[in-house]
Amino acid sequence: MKEKVVLITGGSRGLGKKIVERLAVNNDSIVCFTYVNPTEIVLKQSQEKKVYPFLCDQQNEEEVKSAVNSIHSEFGKIDILINNACPAFTPSDFLDSQWGSFQSLLDVNVKGAYFFSKEVSRLMKEAHSGKIINILSSYVFNLPPEKIAFYITAKYALLGLSKALAVELAKYGITVNMISPGLMATDLSQYLPRKFLEVYSKKHPMGRMTTTDDAADILEFLISDKADFLNGVNIPVNGGEMF
Repeated sequence: MKEKVVLITGGSRGLGKKIVERLAVNNDSIVCFTYVNPTEIVLKQSQEKKVYPFLCDQQNEEEVKSAVNSIHSEFGKIDILINNACPAFTPSDFLDSQWGSFQSLLDVNVKGAYFFSKEVSRLMKEAHSGKIINILSSYVFNLPPEKIAFYITAKYALLGLSKALAVELAKYGITVNMISPGLMATDLSQYLPRKFLEVYSKKHPMGRMTTTDDAADILEFLISDKADFLNGVNIPVNGGEMF
């Protein structure tokens, strides 16, 4: 099979949805994505040529194994894994926070990425080829805003996992890279005050927020053969907001 088989976690909304849409029109890709809640978006995406949705709670190791095995049985390989899934959350003061808020973000961002990376890496090792791309946040480069300690903690943990895997899996022909988008207008930012978003855009060097298209452009590059020698790299996609 000449087409690249790409697996995207959390592909029914936000950045995940955008990259599914991009790759759906690419004749060189077969796109598989996971979702948790069935929606009209998932139904529409599933009607696209070479797009295959898989219901999967990535906090459940058995469901992850089942999804990966199903994709492998159907297509014989997985060339690219994009760990994108991240639950929506409401910002809160650290002193008022509950451990459950931390646990929820860690379970999806880190535990889920661990499960998927482990299962997919086994297949990539056999093929001696593969790419894992993890979605972080531009805030891992600099001081974050207040009230999102649990989100930042999860992204830093995923950064650490990514760096470790980049070293450990390279000998199997597997590369691990990251992108760190700036604040994007997705459901993850809908709980932020409008005033904050207005001030953010006004102070931004380029006068606007990051778009899902901005991030998808870089993801398409990382998926391509032109990025085959990149490994362990975290690419900021933030228009110069942070360096």
